[in-house]
Amino acid sequence: MRKELQNTFNRKFYTVEYREDLDIIDTLWYGYASASDLKKACEIGLEVLEATHCPFKLNDNTQLSGPWSESVKWLEHEWLPKAMQAGVRFLAHVAMPDSFGEEAGEVMRISKIGQELQYKVFSSREDALVWLKACQYDYKVVMGRID
Repeated sequence: MRKELQNTFNRKFYTVEYREDLDIIDTLWYGYASASDLKKACEIGLEVLEATHCPFKLNDNTQLSGPWSESVKWLEHEWLPKAMQAGVRFLAHVAMPDSFGEEAGEVMRISKIGQELQYKVFSSREDALVWLKACQYDYKVVMGRID
């Protein structure tokens, strides 16, 4: 399952996909997204979460420009409860060092999002995927689903 969204400038800025091969929800952000765009994208992302109930989410902001840390309150109060109800338990946030995405990731880390989810900020997709893979193993052990 894959969905894309265009921003107010009619450019693709968001892709969300359930990656069955990795058992993760993979979200990629591109270019500029307004607060309104961010909310629309998160609602689309929730549709994928609700359809898959996947606990593992990769949020890649390495290609996103523009500040959006002011949207964290909305994410905490609107998105987080719905995402958790859909099954999200682990969130890897990827952002370039010293970027708006990293700033937002740090704000999320100390927010309710970082308190309610297993949450970590990374500067590379590869490191985030390694962490999510380890989380998957630990989750399977706890849930008694080791093959």
